[in-house]
Amino acid sequence: MNDARPTQRQDAIRNRHKIVAAAKSVLITHGFGADMRTIAAAAGVGIGTLYRHFPSREHLIEEILDPDLADLTKIPLPPGLPAATALRGFVQAIIPPIAANRCVLDMLTQPDPTAPDLDLFLAHLRAIGADAVARARHDHTLRPDITADDIAYQFLGLVRIIQLTRAASATTWEHHIDLVLAGLA
Repeated sequence: MNDARPTQRQDAIRNRHKIVAAAKSVLITHGFGADMRTIAAAAGVGIGTLYRHFPSREHLIEEILDPDLADLTKIPLPPGLPAATALRGFVQAIIPPIAANRCVLDMLTQPDPTAPDLDLFLAHLRAIGADAVARARHDHTLRPDITADDIAYQFLGLVRIIQLTRAASATTWEHHIDLVLAGLA
């Protein structure tokens, strides 16, 4: 006898996928403040089902953020360009996906600077900064006292500006990018 009903395990897997897809959509739009009931409703599951899969908001956010942050840490400093020009290219490549994702914005601007996700992202920014500083030793397009940490924290400052000016146009961000890069040059 062949029962066409899916097993509970298949239902659980399908529910988890629906929750992750719904959470990604809701968290991108609403950030850390997204209501768990809204996510459950968007997934078409009950709140209890959501919490069976993700015991806390932090577990769900981690599930959503990890792949997004991994993608961001793959964005390199463009090769073959002077340091200042390469930094502009890097910032212009990485800002749009950050600006489009309220959850990533919230994570990068959270008050706890020791959060593991932020540490991983800061390590990437420091590596970008170190590459830029090394290039600047030869092309002299950055101030000689600039460090990799300076570049990383200036970038995080830009992210905070984006969070504060989300409703503004991209030209607002471009203006602040210009200001930061002028300060590093």
